[in-house]
Amino acid sequence: MDEAFIPDTIRFGRELTQPAIASGREYLMTYHEAYCSSSFAGNSRRYHGLFIDHGRIILSSLHETINGISLLPGWWGDRPIHESVAHILSARLYPVTEEFFLGSALVTRTRELDQGLRIRWEITGTADLEIRPLMIDRSIHDLGSEHQIQVEPVQGGYDWNGYQFRCTLPFTSEEHHYFHARYPLDAARGYEDQEDLFSPGIFAGTITNDIIELGVYPGGTYHLRTSPAPPRDLINRASHLCIQNGKIITGYHGLMQARGRDTFISMPGLLLAYGRYHQAEDLFRQYLRHRNGGLIPDRIPDSYNSADGSLWFFWALFQYLQTQQNSPFVDGIIPDLESLIMSYPETVHTSMEHDLITVSPHSTWMNTRYTPREGKPVEINALWVLALEVCEYLEINVPVSSKQVRRSFYSFWNEATGCLYDVLDPDDAAVRPNQLIALALGLVPFEEGRRALDTIQNTLLTPYGPRTLAPGSPGYQGTYTGDAFCHNGMVCPWLMAWYIDALIQYGEHPWHVSRVLHPLSSYFLSDGCGMIPELFDGDFPYTPRGAICQARSTGEFIRARNTILSLQGTRNDE
Repeated sequence: MDEAFIPDTIRFGRELTQPAIASGREYLMTYHEAYCSSSFAGNSRRYHGLFIDHGRIILSSLHETINGISLLPGWWGDRPIHESVAHILSARLYPVTEEFFLGSALVTRTRELDQGLRIRWEITGTADLEIRPLMIDRSIHDLGSEHQIQVEPVQGGYDWNGYQFRCTLPFTSEEHHYFHARYPLDAARGYEDQEDLFSPGIFAGTITNDIIELGVYPGGTYHLRTSPAPPRDLINRASHLCIQNGKIITGYHGLMQARGRDTFISMPGLLLAYGRYHQAEDLFRQYLRHRNGGLIPDRIPDSYNSADGSLWFFWALFQYLQTQQNSPFVDGIIPDLESLIMSYPETVHTSMEHDLITVSPHSTWMNTRYTPREGKPVEINALWVLALEVCEYLEINVPVSSKQVRRSFYSFWNEATGCLYDVLDPDDAAVRPNQLIALALGLVPFEEGRRALDTIQNTLLTPYGPRTLAPGSPGYQGTYTGDAFCHNGMVCPWLMAWYIDALIQYGEHPWHVSRVLHPLSSYFLSDGCGMIPELFDGDFPYTPRGAICQARSTGEFIRARNTILSLQGTRNDE
C-alpha cells in the first residue's frame, strides 16, 4: 500500500454476513460528548449504543422488520446472531451506511451523528417497515445504573427522559420488553454481561421508492445543525475522534477522560500535524497551571501519579518548536518551564542520582502493579535528556547539563543482550520496547544502536508494533487475559512511530522504513474501521484488545505516517 494514499471511504462486502467478521468490526462516530458505536453484528459490549450522550446510553439499538424479515441485532440469550447479518450486501464508512436486499426491496440505511443521531432508510421498491427503538438510560460503565424512565408523546414520536425521537413514519405506543441482551466481550473479561431493554412503541408504514428518517436529539435541538460536517478524509477524521471540548481524551470506550501523559504523547499527531497550534497552546497552559512542583497532573486538577507526564510535556513542546520556534506563546511560559525542569528531580515520584532520574514504582506508562519498574527506567532518562536539551535551547536554567546526562546514559547498554537495560538500579535486563525512545533520540552509538534494533526486530516486532516483552521472558503472555499481561507481552501500536524513528536514526534504507507501517495502515482501513486500538495480542493472529480507539495509538500512527510521507518526499496535504 502506498502510504501517501488513504481513501475517503472504507468499504466492506458480503464478508459481513459472517458473524465473526461482522462482530469484530466496530465503528465509532463522535460529536462533542456524544457518540454512536456498535459492531456490524450489533452491540457486543456494554459501552455500545446508537446514541450515547454525556456517558449515558439513551438509544441502545433498533429492531427493524422489513418485508417480514427481522433484523434484530446483537446477542439475545441463546439466539444465534447470523440472522441479523445474513442480508447485508455491503457497507461503507463514514457515515455508517449498510445495504440490504429484503424481499423485493433494496434498502440503504445510513447513520450519522451531529447534534443528535440521524438514521435514514432509502427504499427502492416497496417495503413494509417496522422500527422499534430499544431503549435504556444508564451509565456506560454500569449495567445496573438505570435512571427512572419517563416517556411522553410529542408530534412525530415521543420524548424519552428529555430526548426526542421523531420519525417520518407514524408512531404507535406499544410497550414491549426485550430480555437477556448479552454482551460477549464483557463476558470474555469476566464482567456482568446481560441486561433487559425496553421499547416504548413502534414506527411503521409501507414505503415505495421513498426515504424514511428518524432523529434522536436532546430536547430543544431537534433538526438543528450548526456545526460543520466531520472531515471526509479518514486520517483527519481519526485525529478528531479523541478530541472532546478542546481536551484530548485517552480513548473509547472505557477511557473517556483526559490524562496528562496521553495528552502529550498524542498531541503531535492529533493537533500539531494539523496546525491546531492554539488548541495545543491551551493544553500546555492548562497543565502548567495545575502543575505541582516538577509534576504536571495525570488528571486535572490534582492527580499526580505519573513520573513521566512532565517529560512527555517537553516532548510535545519539542515537536511544537519544530515549526513554531518564534511563537510568542513560548516566551510567555518560560518561567513555568524553568520551574518545572528545575523541580522535576525532586518530586514524590522522581529523584536524581548521578545525573539520571529514579522513579517510584508504577509511575511510568507501564503502570500496572505487574510492571512496577522502580529505579531508573530507560525511556524516562532518554526523555530527561530531551527535556534538558529543549530547555537549553530556550536558554532556561537546568539542574544538570544534557551533555552530562548523555554520558551517564551509556550505562544502560547491556552487552549480554545486545540492547539496553529496561531499568537500572535495580537492573532489569528484560528486552522491552521502552529503549526505542532512546534509540529514536540517538542516545546510543551507531554500532550498538544497530545491534539493539536487530534484537528488537528479532524478539519484539510484530506487524502492528513491538511487543511489550520478549517471548520466552519470565511472565510473558501473548494473549490478553487481563491487566497482568497488558505490559508483559501485548503489542502497543503507538510505539511503532518510535521504531520508525529509530530505524531512520540508525541509517535504515528508506524503502524498508516505508514498508514497516503497511500492516497497521491496512488494519486502519479494514478491521480497524478507521481507528487504531490500544493493544494487540503479542501472539498470532494479533487480535486487537482494549480501547478500540486510543489517543496515543492514533496520534502516533498519524505522526508515523507523516514521517514516512516526508521520507518519501511526498507532501502531506491533509
